[in-house]
Amino acid sequence: MENDEHMENGRPDGLRERKKRATHRALQSSAVALFRRHGPEAVTVESICADAGVSPRTFFNYFATKDEAAFMLEEGTPALIEERITARPPEETPLEAVRAVFVARLSELATGRIWLERVLLVRERPELLPRIVLTNRAVEDAVTRAVAARTGLPECHLYVRTTSAAVFAALQAAISCWQPDSGPEVVTLVREAVEMLSRGLPAPPRTG
Repeated sequence: MENDEHMENGRPDGLRERKKRATHRALQSSAVALFRRHGPEAVTVESICADAGVSPRTFFNYFATKDEAAFMLEEGTPALIEERITARPPEETPLEAVRAVFVARLSELATGRIWLERVLLVRERPELLPRIVLTNRAVEDAVTRAVAARTGLPECHLYVRTTSAAVFAALQAAISCWQPDSGPEVVTLVREAVEMLSRGLPAPPRTG
């Protein structure tokens, strides 16, 4: 039988990629868990590697720092968000398209421990918020590019920038209001937050 160009040492490329993704997730999971348990300053690359069962050399194939391991988005997330928003049905408004994609993506992420642990980490240690600025910016930039593509407007257009900033703020607000052990699911809160935007943020009825 002829050699398959997609085989290496008898294993398909797909298996190798799955193993890489598994290692990536294991390092992220260990970093976030250790940050929560001991505090970021007490955690080292070596302790993350020991917990994940890999070598420091392997760690640096995936991340440059321990902060990257703890806070970097799942691989390919910004590009995936941009692609999905752009591909939504053309009759949807930009807000509808972004809401559908955020809800779907959060439904995927919320089933895993890494995303939940990261949300809890930042809640427990709000001083870490500045460390995720670049991560948040990557997502907002992806939304900006997608809204520009859907509307045919330049990325610097006021409508594009305002839409992406507003919907990202709504996403962050929904996550900050979410209680993992009670109340509505995070995807429900995201739907409600973006719906508020689409209705012009009407004030709710006064209570009491």
